[in-house]
Amino acid sequence: MYDNLSKQLKAKGLSINAAAAACGIPEATFRGKMTVLDRSFSIDEAIRIRDNLFPELKLTYLFRRDIS
Repeated sequence: MYDNLSKQLKAKGLSINAAAAACGIPEATFRGKMTVLDRSFSIDEAIRIRDNLFPELKLTYLFRRDIS
């Protein structure tokens, strides 16, 4: 799970639907990658998310995987 990404989406008041749309990623794909442990965002997707939604944050922070 991407806990930091999830926290940042909540902090900005963004739904998964809105975040996916802003980044040009299908909502089902975005949601699946946020919640399924064996799925992950590609480098291109991660950069698109960071650049469009969180340009002030580092990729390593946003996409740290918290597997517990």
